[in-house]
Amino acid sequence: MPKLLILSIFILSLFAKEPDFGKYDGSAVVLDLQSAERTIFGNKADERLSPCSTFKILNSMIALDSGVIKDENETLKWDGVKREYEVWNHDHSMRSAITVSTVWFYQEMARRIGEEQMSLHVREANYGNMDISSSLEGFWLGGGSLKISLNEQIDFLSRLVKNELPFSPRAMNVTKEIMTLEEHEGYLLAGKTGSCGGVGWFVGFLKQDSKTEVFAFNIKGDGASGAEAKRIALQYFKDK
Repeated sequence: MPKLLILSIFILSLFAKEPDFGKYDGSAVVLDLQSAERTIFGNKADERLSPCSTFKILNSMIALDSGVIKDENETLKWDGVKREYEVWNHDHSMRSAITVSTVWFYQEMARRIGEEQMSLHVREANYGNMDISSSLEGFWLGGGSLKISLNEQIDFLSRLVKNELPFSPRAMNVTKEIMTLEEHEGYLLAGKTGSCGGVGWFVGFLKQDSKTEVFAFNIKGDGASGAEAKRIALQYFKDK
């Protein structure tokens, strides 16, 4: 990385308003796509952790381009097994499954994709350490082999926003659309939470008028969850 860019990041980190991580061990990275200014909070931007359900972003694109599901609205029948959250316990489409982070739906996507194709696409996307060896149905969850850092999340999401990932424009655009949490004139917020093994993630991108920021927030500690990471991130952008 050029010395001038390193200095710019350091200066921005000194003067940027800090997120309020409260009791959590938190870190975050925010990238302004127009200026390429990367603001880093905390000291864990390169620490690799399980992506948890933020992997559903990549899993969605792989499933769409692999043809294992027709589109984001095709419904898969619930297998009748009662799981942790009641909202998971019914039929789901990709659109509804990513909204409530339905694990069984994306485990079924992984089974349909298969280990060989999954590994190939994860490597082509240069996603984290690219290691899916632990279990096809859980390599992205707590204790799984796949790990990714905040900076790697930012690089992956930046390529998604710019449609520069090795997937079809359709797969990338559909995934961005089903990630969208809020949209009105001149404003769009898209993101995905993740919770596993005492880790909480919220990653995504924020468009306000002509400015686009890609972000990744991570927290660890008692009570850490994706919902908490999302709350901290949204408060940061509100106060910024």
